[in-house]
Amino acid sequence: MLNIGQLAQAGLLKKYGTDEIIFHQGDPGHEMFILLKGRVRLLAHSADGTDVPFMDVNAGDFFGEMSLLENAPRSATVQAVDDCMVIVINETNFESVIAQQPALALRIMKGMSKRIRQINEELAQLKGEIISEEGSEPAKQVDAPVISTSMQDLSDLVPEGHQRYPDIAPPSDADYLFEKEIDCPVCGQKFTTTMVRSSKLKLKNVDSDLRQTFEDFNSLWYMVWVCPHCFYANFNFEFKKVDHNMCQWVTSQTERMKATGFKYSQPRRLDEVFTAFYLALNCLQNNKPDASRIAKVWLRLSWLYADAHDEAMYKYASQKALGYFSEAYYNAHRNTSIEQDQHLTLLLAELNLRTDHPEEALKHYRNSIVRKGGSAILNRQAEDKIQELKELLH
Repeated sequence: MLNIGQLAQAGLLKKYGTDEIIFHQGDPGHEMFILLKGRVRLLAHSADGTDVPFMDVNAGDFFGEMSLLENAPRSATVQAVDDCMVIVINETNFESVIAQQPALALRIMKGMSKRIRQINEELAQLKGEIISEEGSEPAKQVDAPVISTSMQDLSDLVPEGHQRYPDIAPPSDADYLFEKEIDCPVCGQKFTTTMVRSSKLKLKNVDSDLRQTFEDFNSLWYMVWVCPHCFYANFNFEFKKVDHNMCQWVTSQTERMKATGFKYSQPRRLDEVFTAFYLALNCLQNNKPDASRIAKVWLRLSWLYADAHDEAMYKYASQKALGYFSEAYYNAHRNTSIEQDQHLTLLLAELNLRTDHPEEALKHYRNSIVRKGGSAILNRQAEDKIQELKELLH
């Protein structure tokens, strides 16, 4: 049994508030943490830049031991779900702590085994079914576009076929949201934006195209921030990612953007969400376009169209996402890890499958298998997909 008193004397007691990040994926790691109070969530980067939650750690357990033992960067981001208290043990006193309390070494080994087993169970649940579209009805013809009122003066920004989507966010969304004042990185002015309490989200599923779905909450509706002063728009996780050229472009377009009269309602409307995404796309496409960033927008637009049951626009946005992700994969210089490349090739496979290119999908599933330095979990996922697709094709 662990002696918490001795551990506290050997380490350092620290407190973290709700939603506070304890460390980020990729940070240098020279400490492990024993959680005395509260709960923390482990998140890992996906191919499209978002953090995917994959495990919660409760009081009495520990985290961060991998980096301490391997002297390697953090393999995940850790965020406090609620108020937490931890004991921090660093590399200088770790050996003495183990010598005094060998039960801790056993706990670490059992914990690592438990986490590997849990990841395998999650993987089994996340396997998406490949649906054959042979014999399905042809896609319906789309009438002339009906432009949302918030885009009435920017109809050139939305593609032909984009319609009016009357959905309104449910009142229950308010339980997951809070307001925060931030500085716009383009015009420098302050504005209040809506933030999501990620600690309250309960992950329901991760689709085969990497979309995270949560219980009773659609995070897509709150993913794009729009500055009400200069109308710079971007994902919340990339909002600060601007350069001089971006600032110049947005400034030159501010008066034109004002013509939209864009403003999020309370509660938020789906038409406004689409508007925000297309404003973000406009900013990215006119500033030395980065294929990977544009691809992320189109991928999420495809999810929004799927939610709106607009099959024609879902296929259109999926094709655009595939084109830009392919450009990023084949033509752009990528500073990515082997595992991130595996995620990207799996995503390319899924998009090819979605847009009726099964042979291309099969090729990308095969390319995602990396024996040396790759993820065994992703290798197994690709192998399963290859087998399923072969059975469908034959």
